[in-house]
Amino acid sequence: MTNFDHYFSNHIAEKIELDTATIIDYYNPKYERMYNLRYIFDKKNSSLCITGDFGELVAVNFYNMGDWDTFYRHFTNNPDYFIEKVSTSRRSLFVHDIYEAQKVILKEFFNGKDYKDLDWDESCIYDDLFEYFHDQYGFRHMSDDTREFLSSQQDEYYVTLEYAGRRISDIVFLYLDAYKRAYEYLKKGISDGK
Repeated sequence: MTNFDHYFSNHIAEKIELDTATIIDYYNPKYERMYNLRYIFDKKNSSLCITGDFGELVAVNFYNMGDWDTFYRHFTNNPDYFIEKVSTSRRSLFVHDIYEAQKVILKEFFNGKDYKDLDWDESCIYDDLFEYFHDQYGFRHMSDDTREFLSSQQDEYYVTLEYAGRRISDIVFLYLDAYKRAYEYLKKGISDGK
């Protein structure tokens, strides 16, 4: 996992408790907006809104998203579970690694051959598949011939394409890491009598 110390080295956390919401602000007091994050826990609707310098995100779950303590226990060390609850995000929750995707495609659709061992038709299909590959979105476009080839190999080839090379984006880890730091800062302050 990426280390985010360089963003949060001088941050403090403040908690604002309202009847129907809890707000956790995590920021560096020296800067007005740079690297700040605000976590708004809606108690009534069990939702979380994250805003700030790193983008915006909304997540909803029927029982454990609206409480700042429960969120810490259930989500800060479980990014996969957290992503399941995200309903919208300005930033991509996943990125795609072309090298990992290439390994998966060769294994799943070309019997594990190396690229150099593909015949002419296979290499054309492979090249077509990766021509519009994007690290943020994965596979973007393919010809009908490529689609026909893939479907002849796997009925649900699109599932393999969706997950090939996909991993959780660093922004998800950043949101959870920052919240963990803010939460622990606040809890330390409580235990220190502040």
